[in-house]
Amino acid sequence: MKQVLVVLMCLGIISFVALAAPSQILKNCCLKYSGILPQLKRIKEYVIQKNDGRCKIKAVIFKVKNLWICSNPNNLKVKRFVEKLSQKERKG
Repeated sequence: MKQVLVVLMCLGIISFVALAAPSQILKNCCLKYSGILPQLKRIKEYVIQKNDGRCKIKAVIFKVKNLWICSNPNNLKVKRFVEKLSQKERKG
């Protein structure tokens, strides 16, 4: 009887962890684009979000201080920012 209880508890914990993980991933996805674009010099880093099933839209996410700003990757200014930031990363 104790073994059955232990197995059921383990299955419950595994199920809880498996179901909880996707919701945390979705919290980190952009749902829409911001109306503002930060100044290039204020951007600390950036991440490219793909439409891969977890996230619904493609986006470029810029980090400014402790704020993450979701931007449209098709915007010309966003493309220029990504190009300049990636060049800066390569130079070190």
